[in-house]
Amino acid sequence: MAIRLVLFDLDDTLCDHSASFRLRVQRALRVIPADRLALPPQAVVEAALAQPSHTWEGLEHVLARAGVTDAGLLERARTVYASDRFYGLELFPDSLPVVRALQGRLLTGLVTNGPSDIQRAKLERLGIERLFPIVVVSEEVGVAKPDPAIFAYALALAGVRPEEALYVGDHPVNDVVGARRAGLVSVWCNRFGREWNGEGMPPLVVRSLLEFYRMVERWASGDASEPRPGGILGLG
Repeated sequence: MAIRLVLFDLDDTLCDHSASFRLRVQRALRVIPADRLALPPQAVVEAALAQPSHTWEGLEHVLARAGVTDAGLLERARTVYASDRFYGLELFPDSLPVVRALQGRLLTGLVTNGPSDIQRAKLERLGIERLFPIVVVSEEVGVAKPDPAIFAYALALAGVRPEEALYVGDHPVNDVVGARRAGLVSVWCNRFGREWNGEGMPPLVVRSLLEFYRMVERWASGDASEPRPGGILGLG
């Protein structure tokens, strides 16, 4: 069965959400006197990045561990942190060229978790609000990754079957496991060299979208077998 559709995750797959979060944390820390921190500022930044989700709540938890509990100080830090939700947010250099190249031979789409107003504004900020024919935002459909229903919704919009689609994302559970449970071939875009902590083994692993595109070119040229859902390596 030939692949007809490639669906992408947004944060830390197409755009560098982690780098943006790092910059926002660094800005927030500037309003906290160093002598009020029980940890070096850089240690606070790294601890915040290690949190399961990159949010103010995660940063606040780390600040509490660093001894910052003063309500006024926390509110000043939160105000700075929230002043620009997309501060420093950029596409990875390979994202736009790869998506446009793929659109010459395949259908493409985007499936992302999050509030509609935030994710839609993010797409506009990045200049890709019209790049994808199919855009699915979890809040708009009432279901979020890793629920297979959100992937099924995107497939229905595209008019393709699960085995005809690839999903590319960075999150082991939300993206890779979720897409696999929905019957798609899932590709782990592990840009940051993280350890796998999902279910089983990742079907296919790439370190960049450029590497992913080269893989697609090999399939198209017949130099490698197209992947299929279900196999440990996705190659059947």
